[in-house]
Amino acid sequence: MKLFVTVLVDGEYMPKILKKLSENDFHGSVMPTLSIKKALLSSNIEPVPMFGGISKVIEYDHSPRPMVFVVVKNDEDVKTLARLINEATNGIKDKGFMYSLPIDFLEGIE
Repeated sequence: MKLFVTVLVDGEYMPKILKKLSENDFHGSVMPTLSIKKALLSSNIEPVPMFGGISKVIEYDHSPRPMVFVVVKNDEDVKTLARLINEATNGIKDKGFMYSLPIDFLEGIE
């Protein structure tokens, strides 16, 4: 089994991605995330010096970056998911990234 993860720069392509996954009978979860840099810049914690000076000059978009998680049974499903994500985004490059990880334990779903 594999965990397939897609991380997008913004949510612009989420409707297309979710539609493609649903049409191809893939199910999973979506979670909003922030990069470490954005989290530091928007927190009350004293920022790392490298980011501290920059944060005074530049305004950052703190909108969440969507992550899609899908558990699949085999490498063919990973290839299919990658193809669907690339179709929905017209190529993932500069829009986010995707990867898969092996799962050595899973309980509760088939």
